[in-house]
Amino acid sequence: MGATAILSEFASRTRITDISAEAIAATKRHILDCAGVGIAATVEPSGRIVIDVTREQGGTPQARVLGTNVRTNAVSAAWANGSLSHLLDYDDTGFSHPTACILPAALAVAEQEGSTGADLVNAVCVGLEVFERTSSSGRQHEPTLRRRGFHPTSLYGCLAAAAAAGSICKLNPKQMAVAIGLAGANAGGLTQHFGTWGKGIHAGNAARAGVTSVLLAKKDYFGDPDVIEGDYGFFSAFHGPGNYTLEKMADTLCKVWSIVDPGLTIKRYPCCGANLRALDAAQELIREHGIKCDDVAKLEVDVYPELLHIVRFHKPTEGFRGKFSIDYVLAAMLLDGRVDLDSFSDAYCNAPRLRSALDKVQINTHPEWPDNKESHRKSPVSITMKDGRKFSKRVEDVRGSPGNPMTREELLEKYRGCASRVFKSERLEQSIAALESLENLPTATALIDTLTTAN
Repeated sequence: MGATAILSEFASRTRITDISAEAIAATKRHILDCAGVGIAATVEPSGRIVIDVTREQGGTPQARVLGTNVRTNAVSAAWANGSLSHLLDYDDTGFSHPTACILPAALAVAEQEGSTGADLVNAVCVGLEVFERTSSSGRQHEPTLRRRGFHPTSLYGCLAAAAAAGSICKLNPKQMAVAIGLAGANAGGLTQHFGTWGKGIHAGNAARAGVTSVLLAKKDYFGDPDVIEGDYGFFSAFHGPGNYTLEKMADTLCKVWSIVDPGLTIKRYPCCGANLRALDAAQELIREHGIKCDDVAKLEVDVYPELLHIVRFHKPTEGFRGKFSIDYVLAAMLLDGRVDLDSFSDAYCNAPRLRSALDKVQINTHPEWPDNKESHRKSPVSITMKDGRKFSKRVEDVRGSPGNPMTREELLEKYRGCASRVFKSERLEQSIAALESLENLPTATALIDTLTTAN
């Protein structure tokens, strides 16, 4: 059985009763996190444009847009919610950004179909599994893929979004294979967009591709059933022959759930995941030693050069580009002891105090470090004080990662910080209650009611 058939059988036949309690709990945490981040984006200039375009396009009112009163068709809702969920670069990360592609697709179709909360949890977990199993098949060649300009979120996100939406629609294995294949034909996303609003719509495009493909497949649209492994298919096109391995696609399927192992990281900071370890290290040093920016002579961060292909902007003059600048985020941390949604405005970026802090940050590249995953992500930080003292820290597991997870209180603090930009306290708590009991809700609509505003 080929890779497409394996994943199609899995996505078609898996039900929530097949999923471990640990995986269900983890999936719900990531649904809550993604929903909050999407809501937060609705008040940003970029988010307002996404909402305006969606509203202007109209459509049969089948599904709703997070944090708004906009009703539109399921395809447009998936695109809008996917884009909103990724715009701030605050959504979860592991191998790229799966949930921002998967949840919006599943949410739109679940509202259209009148599905249960359990169906939604099941679909998101299925989508996360498909994302991880396809992405891991070419992971050792991922740096090359990125250097060529491809953003993995919107490659694997298309396949995963189709699996999730197809699960909601109860596609049979043959239909599911067509849906995944059609979605794969929409795969794209360019790393050139990093540091701009263009990156956000990568997840929206993936969610839209997933829903469109499922709606076609549901009506028995004809498509190639072997798109993942075909000689002219997904992996051959994006990775090239010999640069991927599909042999283990079925190993431990339905036994070890990807959302548990290897799991995903819930971000503490709204910026590129490549910055997270350095930010945690800097914050720990600042708190442990009561460091003030005015007393610092220099902050150094040691990186493997590959990292700078991702966080590639040096001393940016546009706040949004700071999300993809390791010196910028460290300067903000040095100034304020935190990095949050307010750290990336143009006014903050060009304030004299931030420019002065930027001058204290030094990036040291280490081409001699071994070319492997761990070496280029540890990014140790050293702070030298004006009085000559020096403090250093290296973080192994960032806060929010599977090895150092957030507490429920920390996760809810993040959610409230995001969603309170739109909702008042009563609606906030209603949404939390619905998200935390999602698998018991009679309809996904009951959840969406708490994540949107009244007409």
